[in-house]
Amino acid sequence: ENKYYEQILKVLQEFKEDSVVELGCGLGANLFMLHNAGFKKLEGYDLSQNAINHLRQYSKIKKYNMHFGVCDLNNLFPSNMIKDKIVFTHTCLEQCKNIMPNVLRNIINAKPKLVINFEVDYDKSSYMVKKYFDVHDYQNNLVRELVKLKKQEKISIISIKKLSLSLSPVNRLSTIIWKLNY
Repeated sequence: ENKYYEQILKVLQEFKEDSVVELGCGLGANLFMLHNAGFKKLEGYDLSQNAINHLRQYSKIKKYNMHFGVCDLNNLFPSNMIKDKIVFTHTCLEQCKNIMPNVLRNIINAKPKLVINFEVDYDKSSYMVKKYFDVHDYQNNLVRELVKLKKQEKISIISIKKLSLSLSPVNRLSTIIWKLNY
């Protein structure tokens, strides 16, 4: 498990001095890992008010200087929430299959500096991964939607690379890095 998270840290390491935002942060495991690695400007947003309340309480007890808020990816983001910041997701968008175009439009409209998705690249996945995703009605369209946005010249896809290690045999993630064309 530690080696898995080392991969995530390695990708994000160069942004240690930037403001880094996790969308769909859940209970904050990734953000606490980054905090422990010396990241100073961390924010997390999640749909669950309960998760955000726990994160705020935990951060206050630990005296971590982090910001947390409730955010529905299907709605417009508050102004400056992610503007000019490094934004990442980690297995968050798998639940956004039916709203993916809207989620990506909301991210784009909020003008992040860079987006890094640690998500499944469905089309390049094995048969078993595809079946698992299909049965759970998880996303199968993130990369396809990003390619559409690239063709419309709204974004540039910088890279898509499969992570060498995974926490689950059926949830083999890729690192999908993209930015706005503006």
